[in-house]
Amino acid sequence: MSEINSKTTLKKDYTDKPHESVPCPLCDAQDDYELATVGYPGIPVRNVICKGCGLVRINPRMTKKGYDDFYMEDFFEYLNPYGRPHYVNTIEKTTDDTFKTEAEKYTIPFVIPYVKEGGKVLDIGAGFGQILYLLRKLKHVSIYGIEPDPYSRQVAKEKIGIELSADTIEEFLAKNTEKYDYIHLEQVFEHLLDPLVLLKGIANMLTPEGVLYIGVPGTYNYAVAPDRFFELAHTYGYTPATLRLFAEKAGLKIILVRDPMSTGLDVLMTHKDATYPEEKEERMVQGADWKDTKNRLLSRKRYFELRGRLKKIIVSIFGEKIKDRLKKFLPK
Repeated sequence: MSEINSKTTLKKDYTDKPHESVPCPLCDAQDDYELATVGYPGIPVRNVICKGCGLVRINPRMTKKGYDDFYMEDFFEYLNPYGRPHYVNTIEKTTDDTFKTEAEKYTIPFVIPYVKEGGKVLDIGAGFGQILYLLRKLKHVSIYGIEPDPYSRQVAKEKIGIELSADTIEEFLAKNTEKYDYIHLEQVFEHLLDPLVLLKGIANMLTPEGVLYIGVPGTYNYAVAPDRFFELAHTYGYTPATLRLFAEKAGLKIILVRDPMSTGLDVLMTHKDATYPEEKEERMVQGADWKDTKNRLLSRKRYFELRGRLKKIIVSIFGEKIKDRLKKFLPK
């Protein structure tokens, strides 16, 4: 068994799990350029970019069984460096009208104009239920959320009074018969193994004028070093251009992108024949040329490598106490 990096929080070495080669789901091409071979949490994770359409993905990657084991046994231990306990403490304040959480300050203003008053809302991968709580409060909608993680469901129920279903997205799609006016998919799409198949299923759950929100890390302009940005859990990386290709293949269109150059990529989609106007072409081109995307990613990689070396030199001269001050002079 290969040795796990000493900094990892994983209990198992997932490099020993069965892996499979995965063609690009957008264009079926298998002509890729290798972007990175290591990812969080310090283990071999090979990310490539498709030369046909510019989609970034892990290839080869673990089989579904390997990912099922990972999410069941390791995922939230793996997330600990993100400060999950602190995050939960913040989520508890969702019901406090004197405090605004990040969701209330950032996500809600973007989506709220597209949420129908009194409509039906579905949150897929609802986490601790804060989006559902806020949309019900602000738009008086009926809500339903799915969240496979038992701890997240417990927090949602005990801290903010939201009951969530334990279904996975695949289980829910197989049995659902309802249509929804708004569907929320935040920090979920990058984890899927079959994003196009599932996006088509989600599209079928939208009402004729229903709106789908997707929020993912922005691959075109990532904010951290590549060995931190690329992750075992993130099977795909998206740009505005590749998200638009997914939308088109699922019979959808993108009607709004928050900021095509942002490190976080947020888009709203609806049916192709819905009355909403499509987003402007110039706001959707980032990532259309795979060579441009590759060059940007490699340039960012070189920047972070140089930044890391410079930081080590400065710390070696001035000592550990200089680290906090360096954050001001070496911004991400």
